[in-house]
Amino acid sequence: MEPKPRIRRKKLRGRKRLNWGAIFVLLLIVNVIYASFNSKITAIRSINLDGVRNSERLRLNRIAEDIKGIPALKVDPRVVENPFMNESRVLEADFRRNVFGIARLILKYRKPVASIAGSNQTYLDENGVVFVDAEEKGTYPRILFQSKIKVTVFALSGVINFREIAELAKITDTNLPGTLTGGKPVEIEVQETGGLCLNISDGIVELGSYEQMPLKIKNLKKALEDNPNLLVENKVINLMVPSRLDATPRKK
Repeated sequence: MEPKPRIRRKKLRGRKRLNWGAIFVLLLIVNVIYASFNSKITAIRSINLDGVRNSERLRLNRIAEDIKGIPALKVDPRVVENPFMNESRVLEADFRRNVFGIARLILKYRKPVASIAGSNQTYLDENGVVFVDAEEKGTYPRILFQSKIKVTVFALSGVINFREIAELAKITDTNLPGTLTGGKPVEIEVQETGGLCLNISDGIVELGSYEQMPLKIKNLKKALEDNPNLLVENKVINLMVPSRLDATPRKK
């Protein structure tokens, strides 16, 4: 007789035990997150200020009243930042908050490198952005537009290369101190053709395009150091070609 085949019986696997410790930790984390977003305990109680001018405090107080009692993480930072960013003088607004009810508002203002002649309290920053700042009291090179240019300064922002003008203002302010300009602010005139010139005291320095501008100003500085009366004796100095200085004497 042939032996009967052995029947292998599958062992029944035991059921996996639930990891109650991990589940408890997960539920705890979910509850903490939910509480952080919804609990009044996390509501903003104070706002610390960094770089904020006193003139901005009233607006900030109104915003603080609107977000009072709202859990910190439910407050959209843009609600606080946008009213300040709508001001052209503000370069950056950064609102931060945490679950302990403490918030911080950081404001950075634009730094002028030139003022706009004929436009009240209007300035140009180093990036060529035109802005208004009623609290700015400094003295800077002035930008003058030729009388034929009648469009408003802000409209000209998309037409004239204000970044180049801002760079010229910085170069001028650094290289042409009051001792060389008769103590008066230098005026940068933007001509109808797009050319640039400097009005210094009663003299005119024609610079042409922005090409090789640092070299043009460097050569002008040297010429004024060599002859402090250069703009007294001459009505016009032509530096369109930086290597050649042409002077037009004043009529006696």
